[in-house]
Order: sequence, then structure tokens, then C-alpha cells
Amino acid sequence: MIEQVQSLRKHIDLEDGFKLVYQEPKEFTRYYSIYYGQKYADYFFRRSTAAMIEIAAIFDCGYFIKKEETIVGGIFLKPNFMADLFVVPPYEDYEGLLCKLLNYLKKVSKTEDEIYFRDIVEEHVPSYVHHGCRVREANYWMIRPTQSMKAVLPEGYRSRAVSSEDTNDIACLLMKSYKANPAYKQVGTKENYVNHVDEFLEKYQNQTTMDECSRVIVDTGTNTIVGVCLHMEFENYPLIMSLAVDPDHQKKGIGRFLLTHSINISSKEYPATRLAVLKDNRAIKLYEALGFIRNKAVVDMCLG
Repeated sequence: MIEQVQSLRKHIDLEDGFKLVYQEPKEFTRYYSIYYGQKYADYFFRRSTAAMIEIAAIFDCGYFIKKEETIVGGIFLKPNFMADLFVVPPYEDYEGLLCKLLNYLKKVSKTEDEIYFRDIVEEHVPSYVHHGCRVREANYWMIRPTQSMKAVLPEGYRSRAVSSEDTNDIACLLMKSYKANPAYKQVGTKENYVNHVDEFLEKYQNQTTMDECSRVIVDTGTNTIVGVCLHMEFENYPLIMSLAVDPDHQKKGIGRFLLTHSINISSKEYPATRLAVLKDNRAIKLYEALGFIRNKAVVDMCLG
């Protein structure tokens, strides 16, 4: 695998005179920010070229796709992974590039693992399906302005800040909530969610607004955690990392409280707040009732 990754950082010949040429993140983003970020702006809420440079730096596998010496597209690509394919006008054959890239990926990827395709916009999903890829999940980004508003907590519950002692209970709550929600086709392990909570505690608990936005809801009768909302900062806006309510305590106003509390506290520092939600999640109705708007669906797919 090490040899494969190293080879991906060099000139790579594809088919019919096409080639991949690795680019440093800043150079790659000159094209990526326009032909992907701007073109598909109604799918995402990426705010700036700086944010897209950060994404390119995290992946660090951005390539220009060239036909002889002309740039006709770009891609993030490494064994078992591909994301954000774009074409550069006047070139238009997206599916042709996709076919060449898939052929190459199949040669360099571990055959025992799936090939993962990240953030495919809806208009291109049929092309991937045509080549044998299948949908893993589809998501919407949602956003609304922040504002000062009153958050009303239902009787029988109390709200408090998240503590490191809550990690195990929150992980169990997330698993229980997701398993009961038919929108979740895959649910992670307890370890996945423990790590998720630890990420919040390590990175965002010390950010005052993120900590104040984030809450656990406790059933005063049993003293157990039945609701949680965790926040992070992403692209200079607050982003809800997780929002979950125990299935036995849903439809009582806990989710509405967590969201209105978030909107209210975020207004101290930010003009808007965001979340991501699975396409078929019934919680979308609550989010829209509270003023969130959704963009077009972004799809994760796989092959193998």
C-alpha cells in the first residue's frame, strides 16, 4: 500500500492520452474552488477558498486530469478512495473521465476492501450506478440564521453541560437512537461513538460557545441521559455534530429544546448555524419547522 500511495503522487498515465498530475493543495484549489466549489454551491455551505484549501490539505491527494497538456478536470484520489470529481470547460465528458478513473482505482485498490466515493452530487449518481456503484447514504446540509430565542425544556427533565463522565452514556444513547431510526442503514460500534464524544471533549469543550450550545438532557425521575446535542466549529460556523433523543422520550419536545437552545446560544457569536441529516430522516420535518433550509442531496457510494 505504501508503494501505491507513493505512485499516486507522480505522473500517472490513464487511457487515450489522459494522465493524472498531482498538485499541492493550494495549487489544486485554484481550479477546485471554482469548478467544484462554486459550481455545486447549492449542495454545500463552503464559504471560502481558504476552507477548500483546508479540505485539499486534509486529503492531500488532489490531481489535475490532463488530456495531453490541457487540464480537463480534477479529482481527489488514492487507493480505495475517490472524491469531488470535476470537469473543466469546454471539456464535458464527466462519465468518460469517471470510467477511466474507476478502471485505474480497481487496479491500485485493495480488492478485499470497498472503494469509497465521497460527496457525489445528485446529478452524477446515475453515472456511478451505471458502473456498478451503490449508494451507502445520502445527506442534506441544512442551515438557518441564529437568533435570540427562548428554549423551553419539558417538565420532568433537566439540561446541563456535557461532562467527560458522560462519554459512555452518550455513546449508548447514540447507538440506541440510531438503531431505532430506519433512516440509518448502518450504525457504528460503541467504540466509534465513544471516540466521537471524546473528539468533542478534546477539541470543542474548551470553546465557550460550543460548550454552551452542547447539552445533555437528563430524566429527573431516573437520572439517566435521554438526549444529547454536541457541537463543533466548521468553516467558521457552528455545526451540530450529533443530536439524539432516546426513542422512549421522543415527541415530548426534547429535540426542539436542544435545537432552540443551540440557535439561541450560537447567536452570541455566529450569524448562522448548520447541521447535516440523512435524506430519509424524519427529523427533517422538525428542522424545517424551526427554519432550517436544506440543500440538494449529497451521496456517499461504494464499489466492491
